[in-house]
Amino acid sequence: MRSVLLCILLQMVLLPMPVWAGDVLTVDIYGPGQTKINVFIADPLPREASTPLTAVPENAPATLQQYIQSNCAFLPFFSMVSGRDVVGGSSPGGYVAPNIDFQRFKLSRVDVLVTAAWQPRSGGLGDVELRAYEVFSGRLIVGRGYTVQNRQQLPEVAARFCADLMEALTGRGDFFRSNLAFVKRDGQRKQIFMSTAQGVGVQQLTNLNGVCMSPSWSHDGQKLVFAFLDEKGHSICEWNRQTRELRRLKMPGATVISPTFTARGTIAVTLDMGGSPDIYELNPDFSIARVLEQNWGIDVSPDFDQTGSKMAFVSNRLGNPQVFIKDLTSGAVSRVSFDGKYNTAPSISPDGKLVVYSHLINGYHKLFLADLTSGVERQLTFGPGSDEDPSWSPDGYFIAFASSRAGGYQIYVTTKHGDEPILIPTGPGESFSPAWGKL
Repeated sequence: MRSVLLCILLQMVLLPMPVWAGDVLTVDIYGPGQTKINVFIADPLPREASTPLTAVPENAPATLQQYIQSNCAFLPFFSMVSGRDVVGGSSPGGYVAPNIDFQRFKLSRVDVLVTAAWQPRSGGLGDVELRAYEVFSGRLIVGRGYTVQNRQQLPEVAARFCADLMEALTGRGDFFRSNLAFVKRDGQRKQIFMSTAQGVGVQQLTNLNGVCMSPSWSHDGQKLVFAFLDEKGHSICEWNRQTRELRRLKMPGATVISPTFTARGTIAVTLDMGGSPDIYELNPDFSIARVLEQNWGIDVSPDFDQTGSKMAFVSNRLGNPQVFIKDLTSGAVSRVSFDGKYNTAPSISPDGKLVVYSHLINGYHKLFLADLTSGVERQLTFGPGSDEDPSWSPDGYFIAFASSRAGGYQIYVTTKHGDEPILIPTGPGESFSPAWGKL
């Protein structure tokens, strides 16, 4: 795919304007609160007036526009503007700045205008130029060109452009450069699937005669580990993205619970070798390297920040399941969750500052967020059903989780600010246990 897409045109321009340099359009998605900017995706235009847009095969211009529109809808700091709301009609008049009537879009309160220009190409769909302009100044924010060979490449073109646009506005574009692993039912079996973070390109990774559980990506996104249960007992499985090979090994003890990768690429997992489940770190051959957490109670669900200095986990050492943090340098353990009697499934943010977890309220699970610096806990999700199994995005802004809010369990995404959850389409049947990883 990388070899056939040629990103050859128009480097991103971010020169500060001489008069109002301090007003260059940006969005602070990581600070307290967030602003919204109004975005309009213009209808595609032909690059040359002599070649009509209909000469581009397979309705590719309209399809790419729909993919970009759908991608932008996942970003809570974007407010999409309808063509009906643009003063004087939705056509920008051209696809490059000198030909665009920015004044009409200013009057329509559009902040960012996206244009597309197509030229058909023999042997493929065509060449497309995508641009995003800051309407107030007419400044080019992002400009990219792609040669598209077939229809299957259109989602990746849209994802690449949206990643660059998001990075230009927020400093990070990881949402469109990441993917999700999750579990889906297959009759009595459960299998591991994978898709982009937008739910595009859903593919089945396993076809095992048993139950796959609790997938977790390595921090570099190259390996996936999960627990597996069949009639022979519990095993640990590791899937390699590059080779697509699956390694499986029966572990000592009766259970294998929630394996995950540490920051340095080793695997941590809960085993019950000592009479109660404790957390162990494994060697590359899956042999036991050391004990990470051991207590008279049950210790499960380890998760690590990117520095490898902190491990979040669940323990019932105080009588009920609660979330704890262990400083892996000093060995000190501190309690994170204080409200309620059933708090599970912690996921620590990549920077190690926040922990999101599932909190049981009135028979339903909701997501709560704990600030490890201030000690403040707050509820992130509301509404019907249960919200479970949270997983941070690699940029530490989005949170994927499984929810029964619309009936059967499906995957949704919200943000660290608790924005309205958006459904990730993963195909027919229930989906749960999302794990967010880098591409």
